[in-house]
Amino acid sequence: MKIHEYQARELFKKSGIPVNEGQVVSDLSQAQSIAREIGFPVVLKAQVLVGGRGKAGGIKLVSDEFELKKVFGDLKILRIKGYPVETILVAKAV
Repeated sequence: MKIHEYQARELFKKSGIPVNEGQVVSDLSQAQSIAREIGFPVVLKAQVLVGGRGKAGGIKLVSDEFELKKVFGDLKILRIKGYPVETILVAKAV
């Protein structure tokens, strides 16, 4: 079964397994809103149905809103193993 990380997090949550705060977004304004809500630092994680996101540059730690803008833009134009990044998980860095 292929599922995105944010979908797996929802399944974990429903089963009572603790997960850090976060939501999946598709545009910068949503990412900024979620990051402000949960507090910096946050991790931006490209949501694609392949492995190796970290090595491909699809997971980034962000410490402030200025950095969030730049990194979000970089991730949205990224292709990982041929798959375009359409959604990004914004999660509390732990």
